[in-house]
Amino acid sequence: MDELIGGLWTLLLNGGLGLAAYLAARDLFAQPRGWPRWLGTIVLGWAWLTVGMEVLGAAGFLARGPLLGWVGLGLILARLGRGVGRREEGLGQAVKLPRATHTWGWDGVLAVGLVTWAVATPVASSLLGPVKVVSDGPIYHLYFAARWWKAGQLELIATPFGENAATYFPAVGDLWFTWLMVGWGGDRLAKVGQVPFLLIAGLTAYALARRLGARRPSAIVAAAWFVSSTPLLLFSTEANVDTLFVAAYLLALAFYLRHALGDDGTASLIIGSLAAGSALGMKPTGLVFVPPLLLFGLASAVIRGKGWRSRTAGVLAVGIGALAVAGFWYARNFFLTGNPLYPLQLEAFGRVWLAGWFGPEVMLLSKYYVPMSDLRSLGDILLAVLDPRLVPFWAAALAGAWTWRARDRSSLDRWVWAASGLAVLNVALYWVAIPYRTQQRFMLQALGLAAVPLARMFDRSRSVRAAGVALLAVHLLTHQAWPLGEAGREPPWDLSRLIPNAVPGLISLPASRGQLQAVVAQPGALWGLAEVLAVGIAALGVAWAWSASSGTKGPFRAWLACLALILVAGLVANPWGAGPIVRFYPYFPDYLRGWLQLEQRSGPTGVRVAYAGTNIPYYLMGVGLRNDVRYVNVDAHPGWLLHDYHREACRAASRPVTWEHPRPGWDRIHPDYLAWLANLHAEQVRVLVVARANPEEGAHNVADREGFPVERQWAETHPETFEALYGVTERDPQFRLYRLRGVPAPAAP
Repeated sequence: MDELIGGLWTLLLNGGLGLAAYLAARDLFAQPRGWPRWLGTIVLGWAWLTVGMEVLGAAGFLARGPLLGWVGLGLILARLGRGVGRREEGLGQAVKLPRATHTWGWDGVLAVGLVTWAVATPVASSLLGPVKVVSDGPIYHLYFAARWWKAGQLELIATPFGENAATYFPAVGDLWFTWLMVGWGGDRLAKVGQVPFLLIAGLTAYALARRLGARRPSAIVAAAWFVSSTPLLLFSTEANVDTLFVAAYLLALAFYLRHALGDDGTASLIIGSLAAGSALGMKPTGLVFVPPLLLFGLASAVIRGKGWRSRTAGVLAVGIGALAVAGFWYARNFFLTGNPLYPLQLEAFGRVWLAGWFGPEVMLLSKYYVPMSDLRSLGDILLAVLDPRLVPFWAAALAGAWTWRARDRSSLDRWVWAASGLAVLNVALYWVAIPYRTQQRFMLQALGLAAVPLARMFDRSRSVRAAGVALLAVHLLTHQAWPLGEAGREPPWDLSRLIPNAVPGLISLPASRGQLQAVVAQPGALWGLAEVLAVGIAALGVAWAWSASSGTKGPFRAWLACLALILVAGLVANPWGAGPIVRFYPYFPDYLRGWLQLEQRSGPTGVRVAYAGTNIPYYLMGVGLRNDVRYVNVDAHPGWLLHDYHREACRAASRPVTWEHPRPGWDRIHPDYLAWLANLHAEQVRVLVVARANPEEGAHNVADREGFPVERQWAETHPETFEALYGVTERDPQFRLYRLRGVPAPAAP
């Protein structure tokens, strides 16, 4: 019943939001039929959702009722704006586009079918199974979203044993996860909250390619290459925010391009800037990649504007649009610390302009750092992202193969060159400006840009496009070392030991005769192969239904085919007979036994839990996220966060001070047992979880030879206050569970 109610609320909130955004795109912003109106609807709805969550969350009204009211307000404003928007005079396309048809061609059908096949099974698995430990979701993305949903407000949350700077990160993506949790009443949809944005990113890359002269089948195949990049597709099924960033970046570029080409006026600048603001407010790396986008928007506003009023309006649209979405997070940091970029410290000319706890030099100590001079690692990263067998096509497209021996020249050619240049610039910015160079996810928007010249290259001949579809199939169905290397081993072209290049295929089919024989010999594995094939058949059905769509019945057929695919993927990925515990807790040997002990002792309504040591507190919330989980300070400052401790350290030193490691520990260098105990009681904590800490996250977090933080020593040397529930007798090397005496005992397992 709860999920039925959650589903109805989800439909109500998202349906109302979509309707309001569509009316605004059509009537207020006068977006024409086709991709400008639909992508405009996505941007406007997303921006309205984000601003509403920021306003209501700051006021403490993150609940279904207030959010429904916000959606209703959007509907009212959209209706009041009817007839206000109008097409600006003198606008027109710079060149006549290739004729649009309802058919995709066999190559477009196969490309969409293959990609849908590759996406469907992992999406269904993530939707119905537990959150993966390897993602940032359980560290802070989903943890923050769940805390905000349960509290009904946007509160600052300490993460001292993981990415402790995350407390101050811009969090537009986390707001989206919170929106999904509020509507559904749980984390089911938030776990796959990135998946819609993989589709949006692909559609936007397709729209960019079409607008810059590519024919429909070629644009489809190029967009399929983009969304099927192994890291992008896999990251999109996890609760990270990288795919949201990629989609926002490409959406901003698409609408800025409409303005620059004269297709639209200030309306497209506003929509593009709202999308750019979503990217800027998504994560700190937006400060590296988004400014060139904003400069493009500003340049277009100045160059295309007619008179000083038009230019001024365009410049204001770019600045205000971006700040309307992203400004909340930087303003919050400014009011808290005086530094909108906190915790980054900005120094220049021998002076500290913005005080923070680390500068770029400290980031060099991270395990994710690779020296800029290590070009072999860059080569490995690009090979893993692009697939070595596809690299020649990508490289040729960026080098201008679409112009070789071309008989006709288009006025759009220079814009295709610009897309290629911007793709290369994004890779360069990633390698030069971001020390965490092992994280290739930071530059995946470059592939969406490179899809434009790739589509134009596929337009050269049907044979080239057919080769593109064939290579797409090879990429999805085989591991990246095939046919020159073995699966699971580093390929012959491995350039750096720092970067693993044993990348499997995205569709799990037997790759050798021996594997096929093993599958036939194991009924369970044979059933798994049948599941994959069933999803593949459904995927090809989706593609074929779309390609056959025409007239008024076309969209209806497509939706039916999508529904069939979702049902098939859900059926084959559903862990039959598995209870909610199996669906929530991943198989993680270090903590699994401790998690299950906490789950059994939490009771039907949950308990208040304090934790130390673990950097994935999300799982401590238990099935249904019913536990209230928080970190409790170990000194006499119960309400302080890391910026408060940093401010005190600067005051004591009479100058700005930084920490010598990316994970500072001012909050844990003066532990006081009695103060900590008072904090636990003030927070009404019932259960204490202490896990072995990772010394790479800061040596100050480790207090004993076994790697546990000081909370373990305090709990086990004060049995009059703490009752050991799990871990001490069992000698668990990773996990301890205690109950505070003097409070109601949780139910025994």
